[in-house]
Amino acid sequence: MNIDEIWQSYSERIAEIELFQRAAKSASGTELKALLQYAEQIEGAPELKNITLSSHNMTFRDARSGQIYSYHHRTMSVEDRQREALFRKNKQYQWLLAEAYEEFEDYLFKVYAYCGLTNTDFWPLCDYGNIKLSERDSLDFKWYLEQANKKKGAPRSILESFRKSFSQLHHIEFKNPLGVNLAFAIVLIEKLRHVIVHNGGRTISKENFIESVAKEVGIFNNGNISEEHKQLVEQFFGVNEYENLVALLEIQVQPELPFETYHCRFGILVNFLMAYGHLLHEMVSTYVKPTKA
Repeated sequence: MNIDEIWQSYSERIAEIELFQRAAKSASGTELKALLQYAEQIEGAPELKNITLSSHNMTFRDARSGQIYSYHHRTMSVEDRQREALFRKNKQYQWLLAEAYEEFEDYLFKVYAYCGLTNTDFWPLCDYGNIKLSERDSLDFKWYLEQANKKKGAPRSILESFRKSFSQLHHIEFKNPLGVNLAFAIVLIEKLRHVIVHNGGRTISKENFIESVAKEVGIFNNGNISEEHKQLVEQFFGVNEYENLVALLEIQVQPELPFETYHCRFGILVNFLMAYGHLLHEMVSTYVKPTKA
């Protein structure tokens, strides 16, 4: 597998995730539109406003008796259904972001494996494990990929290896047309993924979360975090009672315009993953020269 094939495979997987996100957006939009129309229909009929729109009974079979046991019952109004639809959509976006980051990690392992396979001087000797150096020429991509996954501190240690090998990478991470610290953005997405997978998409403290990202990137200066970095993180969380919830739904901008325009938070994060992945592809294509026949 060469570097172009690795990039193509990664691009295709992220494209599939983006298609799932667009399908979720479309389905949610259709549902919310129908609920809005229903709400408008009953607006002129006050006697209908308190009527339950749907009713749900949750059950399971008791392990000893086999009898059906009801453990929860919920009735939902139009407003409840609208709120539930938005929460469900956000939950879908959360899991799609988690999947996108995992694809990015897999991409890092594959790129690092390719570099080791192609250039015998790229990997430090400790990454080879217990093999003899004379055995290196007989090793294939699969071996390098398995070994890359075993690298201590990976995937962050792999990113550090890339920074040491490609002097321009570190520079572009901090200064680029995107106007964002890409090293910070990648750690942010990694930690968002952790909160989504392990904490149901909620963090105990948004402030502590921001601090942990800043410390990881090395920009937590005497307890101070720049306003720019704070704002970057805060836009991916809710407000008020939802301030600790990872919020990835679209935000409408300029509502006074005759057409709808949105700030796509999910798309911003995926763009960071793609931009960084493409940057690595260019660096490897340019600077990793084959040393094997």
